[in-house]
Amino acid sequence: MNFPSPKSLANLLRNYILRIGKDWSEAANLYDQRVALRPDFKPEFLAGKSTQHKRILDLYLHWRYAAGLGPERDMLAGKEDGDRDSPLCEPLSRAVLVHNLRSAFNAGSIFRTADCFGFSEINLSGYTPGIEHPALKSAARGCEAWLKSRRWESPIECINFYKEQGYQVLALETGGQNIKNFEWPEKFLFILGNEELGIAKELLDLCDSKISIEMRGRKASLNVSCAFAAAAALTN
Repeated sequence: MNFPSPKSLANLLRNYILRIGKDWSEAANLYDQRVALRPDFKPEFLAGKSTQHKRILDLYLHWRYAAGLGPERDMLAGKEDGDRDSPLCEPLSRAVLVHNLRSAFNAGSIFRTADCFGFSEINLSGYTPGIEHPALKSAARGCEAWLKSRRWESPIECINFYKEQGYQVLALETGGQNIKNFEWPEKFLFILGNEELGIAKELLDLCDSKISIEMRGRKASLNVSCAFAAAAALTN
């Protein structure tokens, strides 16, 4: 009989942590089925009813070390060597609204980019994953812990809130003004939309400007997190 190796168990748990999100009970049940096949199985490592993220992360680390390996870098979100204890400048009057983004990795990458370019706030709405999602945390590398974020029931309420604060509302979308020729306002809210469908029309109608990154290849658009990074770099 082929028993699962420690490395295969660690990889199984890694997949659960990054992809299943809040459904830790499913992860625990699948893990229990696999690990119970091991002849050296120890009950204290059975996930059982303990379905929290930390418990499964502990199990992942156990099997990585049992395989003679350390944890993979992207599994240990948080402050890294070279990170500063404080930013070089105060956060700027720049915010982002991330509406109906499916991918937690994309959402986490947007957090990291926003921090790098001095944005002050991230706003989430629709089915965009929250900051508790492990895949978001993995991509954000700790930024979700200090960058201000807020969940909105309605993206329109978010837009109206920033308009009342004197912010210009900018849609990063295809078919808009070339971003290289755009004059950046002092205060603005970037809107980012779904990976496939883009920004909903009812939100586009509320924007002051629609700006686009010129595509010179065959593809018509960038991945949303890549597009945000390219645009954010041009704001400085």
